[in-house]
Amino acid sequence: MARAAAIGTFIGSLPFFGHVLSILLLSLWRRAYVPVGVVMPFVVTGPFTIVPFFFASYELGFWLLNLFGIAPAITVHYADIHEIFHGKISFMAMGDRLWHAYLITWIGSLILGAGLALLAYVSIMQGWRIWVIWRLHRRRLRLHHP
Repeated sequence: MARAAAIGTFIGSLPFFGHVLSILLLSLWRRAYVPVGVVMPFVVTGPFTIVPFFFASYELGFWLLNLFGIAPAITVHYADIHEIFHGKISFMAMGDRLWHAYLITWIGSLILGAGLALLAYVSIMQGWRIWVIWRLHRRRLRLHHP
C-alpha cells in the first residue's frame, strides 16, 4: 500500500495527462495496490490543491534554474496575459513563454513529487508499524489480564 501511495503521489504531481494509465502500469509492474495509487493524484492535485501545488512547482523550478544560472529570460507574467487579449503580443511569442513555464514547472514538480512520494511512503510504513505494535500490545494485555 505504501508503494502504491508513493507511485500515485509522484505521478500525480507531474503536469501531464494520463495519470491513471501511468499509475496503473507502474503499479502493476512494481506490484503495488492499484486502487490506492489511482486515488493519490486526486489527493495531491485535487481541486483545492492543484493551483498552489503547481505554483510552488513553478517557483521551485525557477529558483533552481536561477541558482544554476540557466533560467530562461522568457517567463509568463500577468501583464503578458493582459497584452495577448489586447493584441499587443503574438500567440507564437506567448506560446514560447508558456512552453518555458511548462518546462520550469516540470522541474519543480519532479522534485516536489519525489519529496512528497518519499514522505507518503515513509509515513505509511511507520504508521503501519505503529499500528501493528499497538495491536500486539493489546493482544498481550488481553492474554495476561482476562
